[in-house]
Amino acid sequence: MNKKISLGLAIALIFISITATFAITMTVSQNIYNGLISRLSNRFELYEGISAIDNYVRTNFYGDFDDDELLADSASGYMKGLKDSGSFFMDPQEYIEYTRRMNGEGGIGISAKYDIEKGKLIVTEVHQGSSAENAELKVNDAIVKVDDEQVNATNAADVIESLQFGRRFDSVTITYERDGSRKTVTVLRGETKTAYSSYADDVGYIRISGFYANTAAQFSAELDKLNTQGVTSLILDLRGCDEGSSDYAAAVADLLLPSGAESAEAIAKVVKKDGSVYKNYTSDTKAITFPNGIIVMVDGGTSGGAELLAAQLKSFSKGKILGVATAGNMTFQEIYALEDGSAISLTVAKVVANNNETYCEGEGIEPDIPAEIDPASSLATSIEGIAGDSQLQVAYSILTQ
Repeated sequence: MNKKISLGLAIALIFISITATFAITMTVSQNIYNGLISRLSNRFELYEGISAIDNYVRTNFYGDFDDDELLADSASGYMKGLKDSGSFFMDPQEYIEYTRRMNGEGGIGISAKYDIEKGKLIVTEVHQGSSAENAELKVNDAIVKVDDEQVNATNAADVIESLQFGRRFDSVTITYERDGSRKTVTVLRGETKTAYSSYADDVGYIRISGFYANTAAQFSAELDKLNTQGVTSLILDLRGCDEGSSDYAAAVADLLLPSGAESAEAIAKVVKKDGSVYKNYTSDTKAITFPNGIIVMVDGGTSGGAELLAAQLKSFSKGKILGVATAGNMTFQEIYALEDGSAISLTVAKVVANNNETYCEGEGIEPDIPAEIDPASSLATSIEGIAGDSQLQVAYSILTQ
């Protein structure tokens, strides 16, 4: 039976409803407004503080300064204030060099290490088919001069980087010593090589030094080389690997993880601070398998894209992690170009593995097989260096037992 209400009561209920809705709306709006005003106030205070500093400097500073340099250093300082290794400022030249690096340009085709006892930069590897090989550089050559710069302990790291990156097809002059004699050669820059393979018996070894646009293709080529040798297990060395992009690391993971036909879920996802999915990483190739297993070697220098690859192999039970905990920096960066040709790299999200694990804020991947590096050891760059690398010895013994 329907009950009727009076017109007056109906009007009263409508009025109460409107009043309640208005009150709720005003409360929410007030909260939003207060938050906005607070943020605007904080930002205003920040700009006012910078403006005040600028006024004091321009009015009272005794020395001279360059406005462009001051602006660049201010931008760099702002990004450093985030205290995030993935967020940084690049001036126009640094941005050009960064872009070339991500594109895999500029390497002459060697690996080198500064020997403190000898006081020399020693070539540890010459990549097959590289410009360095064509120039007849060899392992154990001591590089004493690059262009017009003498190599010493202070600048050795910068010299090594200059030999690995730069403008493609530019030339570099290298003076080196071998068997007591000195020779100078001119080497043409080509592609940066970041994946290197070797093998012993049926155990393959691949070292990755960074993840760039050409790394997946190089990694695939190294896998093909090992397959032709009939290897049945793999040691994947990611120790000290902290360069490159998560996108390029995911492309490498694609070669070892199940295809979409086997796993309907993304092999990893990038998640923003609000919980929304920024992007998915999927696998669309047939996984390359090693019947006797994969061991992934990591250390405290394993960071970013390298952590993504290690985490995914662990997540899909495709490999065991050996070493010590990784850096805990599995985050995703976007590059924002600025009008003057400079740019910033900004961490905008974290990367989440297939098992929903993430490794950020210094909480790295814990190894399945803990193995500290012997202080007397040195990290090998190929399986031929196993005698001096205690962690590589452990990995090899597990795969051959």
